[in-house]
Amino acid sequence: MKYEFASPGWIAFMHGMMVERLRRLLPEAPDISWSICEVFTNPPKHLSPSGAPLVWSCVVDRGQLDFGTEERDDVEFKVVADYAAIVALGRYDTRGDPVRMAELASLGGHLKESGQLQVMGDKTGRDARVGDFHDPIARVTA
Repeated sequence: MKYEFASPGWIAFMHGMMVERLRRLLPEAPDISWSICEVFTNPPKHLSPSGAPLVWSCVVDRGQLDFGTEERDDVEFKVVADYAAIVALGRYDTRGDPVRMAELASLGGHLKESGQLQVMGDKTGRDARVGDFHDPIARVTA
């Protein structure tokens, strides 16, 4: 099944993915922690009639999950991006291919340079067991 980028179904998929990832990790890492927030500005009217940004956030603190649709600043990694600019990146599946991963990074770099994407924090320090979220999301993003 595919979901429109940042739609309610897409957000529900994100929540389910975080719950499942945490469920798999808890037996070996009961104190695991990670946090992320993504904010998509200027969304399409059919997704946000008021024009308010679309947001999802996930904070895992020592194995406890807090997932929501409110903007948070108390996270390790935060992205703020223009919806129309970021949607193509959201659909881009790197398939774990280093060349495609470099292409994705380059596309993100261009968006940063143009001011359409802001990245705060650094996810490189995240526990490696948490893994990557991008490709699984890209595979279900319409």
